[in-house]
Amino acid sequence: MEFRHLAITLSVICYAVTAYGQVLSGKDENSERTQSSQQQRHDLDENLLKKAVQQASGFGELDTRYGTALYDLAAFYSAHHNYTQAASLYEQVLTIAEKVHGPQDQDVATVLDELARIFREQARYSEAQDLLQRALTIRERILGPQHPRTATILHDLAGVYSSQGKYSDAEALYQRTLAIWEKNLAPEDPNIPTALDNLATVEQDEGKYQEAEAHFQRALAVRRKAVGPESPSVATVLNNLGMLYAERARYSEAEPLLQQALDIWEKALGPEALPVALALGNLAGVWKHEGKYSGAGTALERALAISRKALGPENAEVAIVLNKLGMLQASLKNYTEAESNFQRALEIREKTFGPEHPEVADVLINIALLRREEGRFSEAEAFFDRALAIREKVLGPEHAKVADVLNDLAVVDGSQGKHKEAAMYYRRALAICEKKLGPDNPNTAILLQNLALAQLTAGKYSEAEQLLDRALAIREKNFGPNHLELAPTLSDLAVLRYFQHQNAEAEALYKRSLAIWNRSGETRSTNFGLSLQNLGELYLKEHRYDEAGPLFAQALAVKESLLGLEHPDVAHVLNELALSDLLQGHYADAEPSCQRALAILEKSSPPDYPAFIQTLRIYAQVLQKTNRQAQGELLETKAMVYAAKMRNKSKKDIALVSP
Repeated sequence: MEFRHLAITLSVICYAVTAYGQVLSGKDENSERTQSSQQQRHDLDENLLKKAVQQASGFGELDTRYGTALYDLAAFYSAHHNYTQAASLYEQVLTIAEKVHGPQDQDVATVLDELARIFREQARYSEAQDLLQRALTIRERILGPQHPRTATILHDLAGVYSSQGKYSDAEALYQRTLAIWEKNLAPEDPNIPTALDNLATVEQDEGKYQEAEAHFQRALAVRRKAVGPESPSVATVLNNLGMLYAERARYSEAEPLLQQALDIWEKALGPEALPVALALGNLAGVWKHEGKYSGAGTALERALAISRKALGPENAEVAIVLNKLGMLQASLKNYTEAESNFQRALEIREKTFGPEHPEVADVLINIALLRREEGRFSEAEAFFDRALAIREKVLGPEHAKVADVLNDLAVVDGSQGKHKEAAMYYRRALAICEKKLGPDNPNTAILLQNLALAQLTAGKYSEAEQLLDRALAIREKNFGPNHLELAPTLSDLAVLRYFQHQNAEAEALYKRSLAIWNRSGETRSTNFGLSLQNLGELYLKEHRYDEAGPLFAQALAVKESLLGLEHPDVAHVLNELALSDLLQGHYADAEPSCQRALAILEKSSPPDYPAFIQTLRIYAQVLQKTNRQAQGELLETKAMVYAAKMRNKSKKDIALVSP
């Protein structure tokens, strides 16, 4: 029997709405760009704006009317994610403003802010930071350090720091921004919940989930009071809070919030508005994790249609949906369709952002994960290496997202039995997380847990125990002793105890883990099903067959609801259920499980696959116990032949990788 570990991947790509771009700004000191004016610009016809630029050029290149026309066209391109043209136009506007008003003018600061926003989208973070520092100096000199419009620059600078992974710096600036706006603006001013929302997002990135949840809740309360419960801006916070819950696998809490955001946006903006597409995509992600694949696919197809109609087939927003469709197809083992969607998303992002943008790296990682799932490890490693190079170059070698890729490379090496190399990658990723996020951060606990599993697989039980104990202590410190976050770590500690032949301790840890999942209501989880299986296998080992059977039956129901009736993992549980029935003499119950497992694995797995061989052997025993000796011996012979082929194949694989 094989115990499976609950290794946690860090490469989960999610898209939440940010409030970036909803803060005080404008072309002069008396004008403010609001969310509604952005939507109006978005709806303007490009040809009309170009015509306005052409007409205004007749007034001369230094005329403010010409600068205003260029500014509006730049804003249009920005809204349509055409950042190259937007940046070029804003640079022209900046030149005009500097010549007309001088380099220290308020209008210059405004254009610097707009251009910095574009550079942030293009991952030109150092340039964006320089522009914002210059704009901040101008605003502080003209308006003072406590003015709301000065805080606008602080807010945008915090966004750049966040993109660079400088989370503590970003958090400090968002806190400073919030303090200025709360002091100078009305309590219901929309900028206050914007700052709260973005502060919460940074805290989420830092792993400060309780603080993030509190700030999202506060932003939601302020927005509801200021604009009513049905406002699109309320939906923004609902969406972001829902995505926080989804990231923490709190799907039963995430789904109603995301559904509420979708309903508000559909009612307020219409069924084909872009925020509707985003909400559909995020809901689809939750449904995928809950095993609601049909609903997830329908939602993503609708999101794709909305995005293509609104923005065209080559837009970066379309790539987001294609990427999510690829992830869904990969979950369903539809590798050809997944590959097609990922490649299309990659083409769009490379065309939009260039080949070395972080969003290009995101898709490369998903392609690598697909290759890893298919067992094409060398190809997976090549894609991970390219993604790692991009993130190291653009974000720096100590960014948290660099640690994500190192974690994935470790999994690839571990899958090939390269435990030493895997441990090296895990240790490097762990060092980054400890330095950037702190030694007691929940994300640090994830890497401690994954490194522990690598050490466990390598037979280094003592080191694995120390790492898992530390991971558990971090989670208990951050979340308390009965939080859902503890359940996977407890299950992995149980696996370790089993390998150390400490079955009583293993059983107690499994039971504590399962009790947490049951109390949380998050029982439609692959990890929950896996823990049920592992405890059932422990009971089989101890000949406690009557206790093992119900656990396997429950695990089967979980796997079927999440993966469908024909998934290979369902066959694994059927094997265990059949073995439990066989050992209890319940042959009539064991046979249908054997038949069903065999049918699934004949379609999905090669004949030398271990689970297929196990099924043949269990079924052979069932047949022999029910006086069908000839049929049983035939299956046993097949199992022996396939097992021999598997051993020969393993020897060849070892010869290929050995020096």
